[in-house]
Amino acid sequence: MNNKATDERRVVHVERQGNTQYTYYDDGIVKITHFKPKKKVYWGRIFVAIVVFVLLIFGIYELVKAAASGSSDDDNQFIFDSSSVSEQTQSEAESEQTQEESSLAEEIETDSESEASYSNMSFKVCIDAGHGDYDQGEVYGDVIESEQMLELAELVRDYLEECGVTVVMTRESDEYISLSDRCTIANQSSADFYLSLHRTSDEYDSQTSGVSIWVNNNKPDYDTILAQNILNALSGVGISQNMGVNYGHKDNSDSNYQANTDTVMPSCLIDLGYVTNETDNALFEENIDEYAKAIGEAVIETAIELEVVDADGTRLLNEQLISDGKTTVTEN
Repeated sequence: MNNKATDERRVVHVERQGNTQYTYYDDGIVKITHFKPKKKVYWGRIFVAIVVFVLLIFGIYELVKAAASGSSDDDNQFIFDSSSVSEQTQSEAESEQTQEESSLAEEIETDSESEASYSNMSFKVCIDAGHGDYDQGEVYGDVIESEQMLELAELVRDYLEECGVTVVMTRESDEYISLSDRCTIANQSSADFYLSLHRTSDEYDSQTSGVSIWVNNNKPDYDTILAQNILNALSGVGISQNMGVNYGHKDNSDSNYQANTDTVMPSCLIDLGYVTNETDNALFEENIDEYAKAIGEAVIETAIELEVVDADGTRLLNEQLISDGKTTVTEN
């Protein structure tokens, strides 16, 4: 019965409102049907999203690649720069070294030129290296006066000869020569100056030190000027104490060293420090070259001052320079 009624019912009208459907039948029945809402798929948006995602991934990949490439380039650039800087530094160092070597060469050349402050000095000097052979002079430890004085005498000779001065040596080896023979060598050579090189000692007091120069006790002017110039020059180099220009003999002022009595030219005896004093010994060892140069220059300056030669070395004096105060002195 019910099934038949259903089969005979006809749909008059169907109306859809949202998710509800109203079905109207001819017998006045309204059937209400609820539908679940369909999920709308926005394919366009999905496509756009996919494209954006792909582009984003590709962009990130390119950024990472660029960063990696940039880092590598930076590393390479750093290595290159480091090499370049290293090469530049080396080049600069080599340039500085070249400049230093050039400067050093100029200094050496200048020093070489300054070693001879004068030239063509037309006068003669006799240099006497004190003692010799078995006569060793003052001896203290390994300090032997005769050896040191020969070394100093040779250095003074070398400097004077570089300046054109004629030099006569009383000895050039470790040999004994009497005092009389030394004076004879000087006189016969017609030397203008005579230098006797020595050191001294104080066996009672090792603190005694200094440099003194001895001249004939008649106090001749030429001899005194020679001694004072040498002492000033040595003081300029550096000595422990300036003991001044002294006259006579250290043991007796009424007596003289034979070097200052038996020579006709201006002369002096140089006591270049005490062998018994460590400071004097150290100064001698350190400054022997400068001492030699100082003595040599002082002699040249004295020759110019006493008008033996002109400043350019030209000889002014027609004969040998004779001391102005030793002719009446008798041998001691």
